[in-house]
Amino acid sequence: MSLKQKIEADIKTAMLAKKKDELTALRAIKSAILLAETEKGADGAVTEDAELKLLTKAAKQRKESADI
Repeated sequence: MSLKQKIEADIKTAMLAKKKDELTALRAIKSAILLAETEKGADGAVTEDAELKLLTKAAKQRKESADI
């Protein structure tokens, strides 16, 4: 199961459990992956390394926002 599929499954679970904070975070991650897939010069698929870089970047941004 790819990361994107795992996130989509987790989104469904969060929706059913009505976990708003978790759902917001998962949607943000899914959005970042979709943007990477559709950006100019991309072939429509994101490698595992690129996914990890996206997650690391998103986590860093969230942490910096929380510190402010």
